[in-house]
Amino acid sequence: MRIKHWIFWGVFLGTPVALIGLVSLVEANAEAKARAFCDRFPIGSSLADVATAARDAGDPKHRMIRAGEISIAYIGVPPFSRHVCAFTGESGKVTKVWYVYVD
Repeated sequence: MRIKHWIFWGVFLGTPVALIGLVSLVEANAEAKARAFCDRFPIGSSLADVATAARDAGDPKHRMIRAGEISIAYIGVPPFSRHVCAFTGESGKVTKVWYVYVD
């Protein structure tokens, strides 16, 4: 009978701890990918290079590539967590790069 109690409490307490760990891992991975994409293209880089790389990056539903404005989102824990890397540019060059977390 004692073994059943230990198993019950192990599962009861272990499941939330494992879920919290999984959420943390997924969020950290999405943030790292978004920040790495931002770091690839510093200010002064070619905006065309950013647009080319952006076509295969992030979540396709949350990707925006316009003239002078590009944003790529990596999804953390759906449906609300988005880690976004955004760029603005003028004359074909990147003028601003930023990372934002949208929850």
